[in-house]
Amino acid sequence: MAATVNSVLTCLFAAMAAYAFARLRLPGKNVLFAIVLSTMFVPGFIFLMPNFELMSKLQWLDSLPAIIFPGTAGAFGVFFLRQFFVALPKEFEESAMIDGAGPFTTFFKIVLPNAKGALATLLVLSFLGNWNDFVWPIYVLFSDASLTLPVGLTRLQGSYTIDYPVIMAGATMAAVPVLVIYVVLQRYIIEGVASSGLKG
Repeated sequence: MAATVNSVLTCLFAAMAAYAFARLRLPGKNVLFAIVLSTMFVPGFIFLMPNFELMSKLQWLDSLPAIIFPGTAGAFGVFFLRQFFVALPKEFEESAMIDGAGPFTTFFKIVLPNAKGALATLLVLSFLGNWNDFVWPIYVLFSDASLTLPVGLTRLQGSYTIDYPVIMAGATMAAVPVLVIYVVLQRYIIEGVASSGLKG
């Protein structure tokens, strides 16, 4: 559940930010975009302690919000979707505005439907990253009931004994959701790669 919510929010926030960088006329937009991109070069471990302190202040430690929200505002999704929106013909949006559609209506009913391929790709990548995340859940989740699957599998390894059958079963279960999501969304991913998200 946490990985699903995280992926959806990541796509939503990244799409809104990417569209603003691609289409809106803002002073200093390119400088701000460069600053956002520069965060991709900062090692993720640097953000562990600030994010932990933030989760502690919000009283979200050992809960689902602690592993859902910190990763929803990433620079990669913004960069990835901005490249798509820049290539999207402006005629789509201009036609919608001529018909009386506002900015939000144009974004949600015209732009996003034409970006299904890019959004599906980002959704799979975000889900995979959050589902397989190991370091962050160890920091913020303490009770056995709230552990994620990758972290929980490590609890099956003792100092002298390792329950290999259970670990292998857990590893198989960990792979199934990712495969299912890819199978469901592969048509949109291939469509986005083949036609750049444009409808003829």
